[in-house]
Amino acid sequence: MKQKITHLPLKVYIIGNIFKGDKVLLRKKFPGSKPYIETWYSFGVEFIPDQDPYETFLKYIKNDINIDIKLRKKLPWSNEIKIDHDDIKKSFIYLQATFDYVNGEPFLPINHESIKFVNFSELSELDIVPPSKVIFKDLGLIK
Repeated sequence: MKQKITHLPLKVYIIGNIFKGDKVLLRKKFPGSKPYIETWYSFGVEFIPDQDPYETFLKYIKNDINIDIKLRKKLPWSNEIKIDHDDIKKSFIYLQATFDYVNGEPFLPINHESIKFVNFSELSELDIVPPSKVIFKDLGLIK
């Protein structure tokens, strides 16, 4: 008997961790926001075909957060399968990198409750989304 193979919709995101000394910039969405409820996130933007993913991320941060950053290091990609904000199960691929804060005063994006630079020592006290936790563990910032 043949097994039916089903394919999940695919989303590709560029996930960036923005460092300023011994702090990382995180965001928190309003209570009830999906797919993760009341958790802290690294910043991310959906991949746009035919664009350099890291340039796309730099432009997103400049336009939406009002800060200048520079690429520090590209990291290995990761993936996750989860129910998206539209209640559809999808496969996600995350192109990951670290960035250094250069200048500017961050402002709060629409649909976010909070944005702040968090000390590395405080990361383990926060409820952080799984993809960001993976990066922070890989970077040795949390256990």
